[in-house]
Amino acid sequence: MNFKKWLYLFFTTLLVGGVSSVLIGIVMEQGSLWGLGWKNILMGLAWNFGLGLLFSVVAQMGFFAYLTIHNVGIGVFRSIWPYVQILIIAYAFFDMVYYRYTTFGVEGESFIGYLWIPLGILLYAFAVAYFKVKETNMSAAIPTVFVIFVVTIIEWIPALQQNNLTGMFYMLIPLLLCNTWQIMLLHRLTKNSPAVQAAIPTPVSTKKKTKSK
Repeated sequence: MNFKKWLYLFFTTLLVGGVSSVLIGIVMEQGSLWGLGWKNILMGLAWNFGLGLLFSVVAQMGFFAYLTIHNVGIGVFRSIWPYVQILIIAYAFFDMVYYRYTTFGVEGESFIGYLWIPLGILLYAFAVAYFKVKETNMSAAIPTVFVIFVVTIIEWIPALQQNNLTGMFYMLIPLLLCNTWQIMLLHRLTKNSPAVQAAIPTPVSTKKKTKSK
């Protein structure tokens, strides 16, 4: 990926974060946003847009951190790296349910109520992985789920610690959309990258294997 493509990824992801946060503010703050005049509306929308930009930067930092960790994981764990990621995904799911239940649950409350949010995020991650695989190949499935689920949850920790549903969704939705945009755009930006092409088996090696048979 060259500098021009990185700038495109950076600024479009900023836009995704800002616009999504504005839309969330319009939906979730109708009472306080629309009832106090145009000045209040413009200030509220500008504040939401700024928050979205901040969430976008957090998402981009997490995404590029994962790309670095992914390369290290391939080098260290090699062929078992996908299975390591699956274990981390499973642990993140369990920990999110268990942590929130033990931290914020009250006596007699069932843990089922703490299951729906992580389950919804995981199902969303599977849906994004489905479209990612359709555009690339099966090897992209696990990394996509990892980014959308695990990386997003790590980025979301400040809101999780507050245990305020409005604040949690205020941050979660822009993070999910930004990470979705990044993961779905990455293969388009790097399809002609020499580093990516070098990792793809060439037809010559396939022919040699066929002849040897």
